[in-house]
Amino acid sequence: SNINGKGQLVSSWAQTFNIFGKTSGQITKIIEAEAIQLVNVAEKLKKPIAMEKLDTTTSKASHPYGNKKANLRLSMFAYNKMTTAIKARAEKVGIAVFEVNPAYTSQIGKIKYMKRFGISIHEAASMVIARRAMGFKEKLPPVLRALIPEKILGAHHWAQWKYVMKLLKGTRAHAFYQSDLFDLDKFRTTNEIFALGALTDLEQKSLSKLKSGKTVS
Repeated sequence: SNINGKGQLVSSWAQTFNIFGKTSGQITKIIEAEAIQLVNVAEKLKKPIAMEKLDTTTSKASHPYGNKKANLRLSMFAYNKMTTAIKARAEKVGIAVFEVNPAYTSQIGKIKYMKRFGISIHEAASMVIARRAMGFKEKLPPVLRALIPEKILGAHHWAQWKYVMKLLKGTRAHAFYQSDLFDLDKFRTTNEIFALGALTDLEQKSLSKLKSGKTVS
């Protein structure tokens, strides 16, 4: 994501590549090529790079292909290689790299920015990462803020996100494309966060727990 000085999204894109079934040497070359491409963009834009500071010893990456342990090792290897490659290339051309805590970046991006800008959950997460590196805080959308208990409202904004995401963790990502979390007046009238039919019965049940946390008058 390319962010301006106000924390607004200028543009976003994805660099896609496949490392499954490749040797470690092939993976290194693929990742180094992607890192060069990324840093070249930053150099052209005259902007620093913000990235997640990942704990690769306890990676929570999903494992859609084959053996879980094998995929975990591959994920950790790739994360380390990507981080190293980006930093090395950035240092070579004089581009600063900032690492930030990745806590809730995907969830915040999914809820706040994915629908608003019509981007993927990954691009939305990268926007949050860039904003966090710039010092911006992510407040809950008005509708969700109106539903959380008073004791949580007074807590750190990460605690608020943690409370909300615990109840929305089972909601499929694409359902958020059919949500309206910023129009509090509309919610007061309809009491609906998601469009009718957007959620399964199980998702609706989890959402009811959130609604029961606080009454909107």
